[in-house]
Amino acid sequence: MKNIVLILIPLIALAGCQSTAPAKYDAVVQTTSEDKTGQIIANYSNKGCAFYAINTKPYKLADSSKKYVTNSFFYDPSREKYNQLDKAIYQPLITQNFKVVETGVVTAEDLTNRKPFLSKYRYFEEELDGTPYKRDKTYSTKVVTEDCIIFYLHGGTTASSIKSIIVNIDGSKITDKNIIEFIGSKPLDTYEMDASVKYDRFEKAIKISTPLYKDRLIRGAINTNDNSISYVQLYISLTFFDKWGFVSNAIDTNSNRHEVTKISTDTDCLDSDIFGCKLTETIGVTLDKQFLESHMDGFEMKVFGTREKIIKVSGTMVKGFLKGLNEGLEKSKSGEVGA
Repeated sequence: MKNIVLILIPLIALAGCQSTAPAKYDAVVQTTSEDKTGQIIANYSNKGCAFYAINTKPYKLADSSKKYVTNSFFYDPSREKYNQLDKAIYQPLITQNFKVVETGVVTAEDLTNRKPFLSKYRYFEEELDGTPYKRDKTYSTKVVTEDCIIFYLHGGTTASSIKSIIVNIDGSKITDKNIIEFIGSKPLDTYEMDASVKYDRFEKAIKISTPLYKDRLIRGAINTNDNSISYVQLYISLTFFDKWGFVSNAIDTNSNRHEVTKISTDTDCLDSDIFGCKLTETIGVTLDKQFLESHMDGFEMKVFGTREKIIKVSGTMVKGFLKGLNEGLEKSKSGEVGA
């Protein structure tokens, strides 16, 4: 006699607008067996969510994040998150392991965030496992606890926040790959990093530039008179509040210093009563082709003056620029500068 248990159809009982408790996750469980003649017979019964049989990875909340659980999680998809702040309701999530049962869920909160007047806040840039993405915050993730209680992770929770609030069941940190599995593919749109390659007939130069991503890009130029690389530069806009950074130094992880060129500054004091003035310093950090070729998987750079920041550049951006640079060199050497 053989017994096989499979979860076939999730039957979700969504809480209504006036619900004061999270919904339970139920599933129809099919049990197949052989009778005395060897014929397969199927029996169906509602046996709860069978947490152990859900074929996804278990997680738990980090101890340090439990008292802030309502910042990122909610339980009623028909109401906006700010109406669901009673922490006592979240005890199953706080005390038990949980698993993802659905990604790309559109809740009432997500529909609100899709309204036209909020369109400029809908997307944000995020790099996961070395790949840059444009992420849509209007998708949530449904999870279920060991006793079958449903909760939702808010789609606007950043990767760095997810890493701080969710851990593996042994307490170890989760990875970017775990985060991609956790939020699903719907919110993620790969950000292309192919560089533009354009000829400037006035300067007699081929200009190469990656797209701007997280206020940074890699750019450079080729002198078509002698086919030489005029410059390669990491262009960065740095934001400070209240006090300038006066950034004039850059050093990589091999302790090599790079020349810094000050490009521009900008001041925005519209919200100064709350945050202080927003101060933007745009700089260029001198690189070269050899440096980029030795950092195809990306690199970090510390830039500093009276204040400092660590800048991370993805391997996707490096590869995109090098592809464009090599294309530009070929065009320059072949005389196809107008192509």
